[in-house]
Amino acid sequence: MFGMLLWTAWRRHRTLRWSLAVGLFLMGLLLAGTFQAFGTGLLPDNLFEDSSLMNVFDAFTGSSVNILTPQGWLGFGYVHPFTLMLLVVWIVASAAMAIAREVEDGTIEFLASRPVDRRVILAARVTAWGLGVVVLLAASYLGTVAGIVFFDALADFSPVTALLLPLSLVPMLVLIGGVAFLTSAASSTRSRVYSIAVGFTVGSYFLNFASSLWSPLEPVAPISLFHYVSPGKWALDGIQWGPAVIMVVLGLILLCFAMVVVDRRDITA
Repeated sequence: MFGMLLWTAWRRHRTLRWSLAVGLFLMGLLLAGTFQAFGTGLLPDNLFEDSSLMNVFDAFTGSSVNILTPQGWLGFGYVHPFTLMLLVVWIVASAAMAIAREVEDGTIEFLASRPVDRRVILAARVTAWGLGVVVLLAASYLGTVAGIVFFDALADFSPVTALLLPLSLVPMLVLIGGVAFLTSAASSTRSRVYSIAVGFTVGSYFLNFASSLWSPLEPVAPISLFHYVSPGKWALDGIQWGPAVIMVVLGLILLCFAMVVVDRRDITA
């Protein structure tokens, strides 16, 4: 039964999944191509001597890694609002369809009448979401690798090191996914899942951005999950285990709570 539910969930989002994958692949390739144009002499080396300008780019990239290096430039691409938007669309769409839409449309009653545990239904859909995340990050990585192969400016940047760029997003995606699926498990409408999951992500992003530019907000910067997301730093210094483990654990705890909620809630409400 789990396999059938997983296959159904996997096929349900196939058009969205592959569309987003193409977008992420092209984004990875585009960032590599623009580094060929901007990172090899077109922009002056002293561009970031202005500390205020440097702070702006630090806020966008999530770290102080020099944006005129491959690590900094490509890392910026992985936390670019366009990249994040595509990934969040996948999370929110998968979560909203998992439980909230079934309750909203009334089809959850049909599913619940079958000899299958509600938690198995949710587990199948969380698994399909997780596999989709792998596909999307792989597409983004392949775009980056294609850029490394095609553009001479990145010839010395190892594809193995580049693998750390998409991997750096996994803890963040697990945590956002936990929020989205817990909301879906407790909600009866898709709109509530959209508003809470997107609001959580956007609010966290802008809190981190604002705290990077405005010193009075610096003490609250650790509240934002984007405070701990730094693809460029991962590519330069390796995996940042502490923040990564904390976000993954929190995300998994929220997913476990979602299992409890969907098992105990009144599916007619």
